[in-house]
Amino acid sequence: MNTDRTCNNSFWTKEENKIFENTLAINKDNNNLLEEMAKTLPGKSTDDIKDHCNVLIEDLNIIESGYVTLSNYPEMQNQN
Repeated sequence: MNTDRTCNNSFWTKEENKIFENTLAINKDNNNLLEEMAKTLPGKSTDDIKDHCNVLIEDLNIIESGYVTLSNYPEMQNQN
């Protein structure tokens, strides 16, 4: 996600993005996801969080549609 993009006039720092991502991963099946995110992101309104989710969905749709070339990283070898 591009941290330079703003949602509803709200700038998101790298730290806030990480909190957003972690909260989403932990609470993805929670019916109160927006409320959980609002608790972990003081200063962000539920509208800010909804807008940020929409930007994430747009980014994912662009990636999945093939419009973004993904880097071809070499496979990691098992270090055991």
